[in-house]
Amino acid sequence: MPAFNVVQRRRRAAIAENKRDKHGDPVTRKLKQRSQTISLSGKRKRKLFKKWRRDQKDAIAKGLITMEDVEMAVVEGTSEKVNKAPLAFSVKKSLTVKPKRSGKKGRKGKPEKPAQEAAVDAMEFE
Repeated sequence: MPAFNVVQRRRRAAIAENKRDKHGDPVTRKLKQRSQTISLSGKRKRKLFKKWRRDQKDAIAKGLITMEDVEMAVVEGTSEKVNKAPLAFSVKKSLTVKPKRSGKKGRKGKPEKPAQEAAVDAMEFE
């Protein structure tokens, strides 16, 4: 009985051959290197957008960019060339604030009046 790693090596080789037959180049049988699809989650988009805005504020604060420069660029019509922001995001404008709930889950609190004691004792039934 062969060792497991020998069996696994043969299995991997068979799988690789099947992939080359299906997806490989017809002449060289080499597989194409496909790039990974780029997808940004909403959280990542917000984070990058915040970073971009913070960098813009810092640049304005340090004097690297002034508001006059921005206005002049728009007036001159160079906005078509410069308009490429690092990433364009669609961020939700309004956020709903949920009120904090107490940990009691539906209980309204203690009753104001304690329960009245029974007028007749249960053991004195005649």
